[in-house]
Amino acid sequence: MMPFETTRSEQEVFDELEALCGNKGYIHILAYLSFRDNFISYSKEMTPEAMSASYDKSRTIRTEFSTLLGLMMKSPIDFSMPSPQKMQSMIEKTHALLSEMHACLSQPMFGAIKEAAAEHAAGGASELQSPFRRGDVLREPIFYGGESAYSFQYRDFAAERYAKDEDWLVANRGFKITDGHTIASALTRLQNRKLIETKNGMAKLDPSEWTLLPGFTFSLEELSKEAALPVEIVEAALNSLAAPDGPTNAGFSTLGSFNVANALPILRSEAEEFISLQTYGVVEALYDSPFYWMAEDKKYRDIAFKHRGEFTEECVAARLMSVFGKANVYKNVDVFDGKSRVCEVDILVLFADRALVIQCKSKKLTLEARKGNDLQLRGDFKKSVQDAYDQAFLCAGALSDTDLRFVTEAGSDLEIPNISEAYPICVVSDHYPALAVQARHFLEHQHDDVIQAPLVTDVFLIDVLAEMLPNPLWFLSYINRRANFDQRVMSVNELTILGFHLTQNLWVEDDLNMMILTDDLAIELDTAMTVRREGIEGNRTPNGIMTKLGATLVGRILRSIENQQEPALVDLGFMLLKLSGEAIDDLNSGLGQISKLAKEDGENHDFTIGFDGKSAGLTVHCGSLQNTEALEKLRYHCELRKYAHRAESWFGLVVRSGDGLPKFGLHLTFPWKHDEALSAATKDMPKTSQRSPLPRDVGRRKIGRNEKCPCGSGKKYKKCCIR
Repeated sequence: MMPFETTRSEQEVFDELEALCGNKGYIHILAYLSFRDNFISYSKEMTPEAMSASYDKSRTIRTEFSTLLGLMMKSPIDFSMPSPQKMQSMIEKTHALLSEMHACLSQPMFGAIKEAAAEHAAGGASELQSPFRRGDVLREPIFYGGESAYSFQYRDFAAERYAKDEDWLVANRGFKITDGHTIASALTRLQNRKLIETKNGMAKLDPSEWTLLPGFTFSLEELSKEAALPVEIVEAALNSLAAPDGPTNAGFSTLGSFNVANALPILRSEAEEFISLQTYGVVEALYDSPFYWMAEDKKYRDIAFKHRGEFTEECVAARLMSVFGKANVYKNVDVFDGKSRVCEVDILVLFADRALVIQCKSKKLTLEARKGNDLQLRGDFKKSVQDAYDQAFLCAGALSDTDLRFVTEAGSDLEIPNISEAYPICVVSDHYPALAVQARHFLEHQHDDVIQAPLVTDVFLIDVLAEMLPNPLWFLSYINRRANFDQRVMSVNELTILGFHLTQNLWVEDDLNMMILTDDLAIELDTAMTVRREGIEGNRTPNGIMTKLGATLVGRILRSIENQQEPALVDLGFMLLKLSGEAIDDLNSGLGQISKLAKEDGENHDFTIGFDGKSAGLTVHCGSLQNTEALEKLRYHCELRKYAHRAESWFGLVVRSGDGLPKFGLHLTFPWKHDEALSAATKDMPKTSQRSPLPRDVGRRKIGRNEKCPCGSGKKYKKCCIR
């Protein structure tokens, strides 16, 4: 049989997997799998090569491991050591059954593709329909699509998420959420140390005694010492996250059923110690479970819901403020038509002539939806995403209506600039499996020249974007690129798309209908985020667009304008960030030459480069003209160049002769149309090739002030261009 074929039903495979997990000593198998698949070994510093081990296709992914753990809980846990032969047999059987389970979940997708292809071939359908609009097909990416959050995000975000619930947690659970954060961090350190000791100690043991379980086992006193917290506080936290002694988890009867291992991932050993086989599960539970504890308290439930919604908005707003500054980020903006409220923007970012319109939701994918229930799946999506998008689109449209008033949370009127692009962004607060896939196939959206295609994501991606694209220009450029390539870039996880952008500069050629990105393209991003957040040695920035510009003149120009709110400079930045390596080399060369010439002779110099065929170009001036005069001549020269190239847009930039950094810029974006005067003025204008930005006379003969301008206008040089 092929790897994704099976003759058995999903339930048959699930039941056999349950029987296997109930075997004596199976916990030692889980300890081995966890060490092999969940831990990364590196020397001195974290590298992408070391991180790549986490993308090995043979590893047990988190959802598979949680399934195995949950099935083991259904029987009394037997800690006896299996023989080496029995252990190997159980490991191989586990892999075989997990592969067969994957085949079961994949069958609806392959079946749907075959059915659609047959119908299309028979003339029954004008085009092939995507199978991912069916709930049974979506079960595969929902289960296997990977995580949207890093473990350290769950750990750190938990402290933010429940900061307002400290009193309830102390009164009802005996610990503060900050204690939980400290304990989770300490558990990671303790476990890493113990696993190394356990692995090294195995060299002194007979193979029949080899097990990694001691590395995952710890006493209350050990963790209390590591966390520097009183034993009673650590005990309270562990008790809240520890599963009851087995057998338990009886309701976990199908793959889509509730699995207590996700909510209570910590086990107890025979010696009344604790066992944590998956640290990721612990921090995820710390982020997720307290809300459900509080929801069971009828008196506190409404407060808990309120705090959860506030966290989502405050978390996203804080990250965006770190990028755009507090003065450009507004929470809870009401839009009024007279005295009637039209809509409310959860978070509004205004920068130059761009706007981010963010709507936040705190709803999750239900168990019924995970089981493949079409109606429930679409219902969950509507409540979590579609409703948020509809509100974001309404608010984005309101930005262009001058009759409406925007009122801030403080009650003051907000002046809305002339918006050229508005980006609707929908943000959920929890891991929403296969969110990118569902948004691609379920979201009903529209866009026009101003309102762009939406980005549907979660708080975790917003956090990563703010970390890796920490200034307005880089952040907006990525959002712009993501919107422009909306349906032409496909990935199960948004982190993959961002990772590809950081290393290879996200771009889709016009003749390419779709680009499918694989998860391993996020390896460099994973490495950088881990280094930054865990405080370990390693590369903090992926090798790619943010490193290749380096100390070049183009890079210096980008750094000088990355926080500028002048629309023309934002447009220029977008254009520069799209350039190929060859075009950047040309531009660096041209900037260097005219800057050098201006220093040497004190005259004015410029050069022109065309980009993307006839679609755009750039004229750069370097000299000592006063700003007003330089702007006037720059505009005229750009108009000539734009007309001559029949370009959709043209950029102009005035740079200082001392250091080559920009003083100001302009952007011409009006449609091309025939003009007799401009045709005459540009009749003899030399065309600039797409790759060579330097006109032939730059750096050669000095043009006399009374000679004809080389731009081809027919005017004297002193009365024409700024060259």
